[in-house]
Amino acid sequence: MKHVMLDCYGSTQTLLDDIRYINKIMNEIPYVLKLVTVTPPQLIPYYYGKIKEDDGISSFVFLEGGHITIHTFPFRQCYFVDIFSKDFDTEVLENYLLEKLPYNPSLSSLEIRDRDLTVFNQLPYNAQEDFGPHVLSEIAFEKRITMENMFDFLEKLVYEIGMTPITRPLVIKSTIRNTHYLSGIILIAQSHISLHYDYENKVIYFDIFSCASFDFSMVTNVLSDLGKVTSYEVVCRGTKHYSKVKHEIDNTEAIASEKWQKNIYNDCL
Repeated sequence: MKHVMLDCYGSTQTLLDDIRYINKIMNEIPYVLKLVTVTPPQLIPYYYGKIKEDDGISSFVFLEGGHITIHTFPFRQCYFVDIFSKDFDTEVLENYLLEKLPYNPSLSSLEIRDRDLTVFNQLPYNAQEDFGPHVLSEIAFEKRITMENMFDFLEKLVYEIGMTPITRPLVIKSTIRNTHYLSGIILIAQSHISLHYDYENKVIYFDIFSCASFDFSMVTNVLSDLGKVTSYEVVCRGTKHYSKVKHEIDNTEAIASEKWQKNIYNDCL
């Protein structure tokens, strides 16, 4: 399985804030890359963050055993692409995005990982310079994980690592019959956590991309509840964003937007 992480800077604010256009991009990317989709695009606008410059659109598409996510930051004129899937042509992806969602390659960065390799690696992470850590891990899981197991794990994990959820988990089977994968995702403030369980090989592919610094050293302990951690890597994403405009926070909207979180996490808080 291939994991591509593309951090695109120098993009266009109006396009990054156009939810209809981002939906078009999310439909077209798997088509031009010849990837197998198992859901339509899901898009969540995030316009009530504590840091207004981090407002934008989070979007994802489930692939067979993988996903595509794009998180846009219009005020900072950048976006982050994450594709976990069977092999595809990365150059086709770059050319497509340069045409449809232009960015400046000299300011941007590309990371590619082979998720089938056993890796234990943690690149130096600087909270003052790097945008956020991206944790990639594989877990050997001998039992048969259920949709409820995966849903509960994702929902509780958000609280345990101190993240801000902007959705509740979505868990799906890759097909109606002869299912090969069980996939789950939860969007956190302008990033995501995902799990993909391969029934045949009994392995869980896990990743968490955070737009804020957090104690990622504790992730292995949390993942060990699922099974044996066989691979673990931390990739540093992006650089500190620049901002042209400072925005006042609308306290009423912020309080209202967090009400559902307090309702469901009441026993934990």
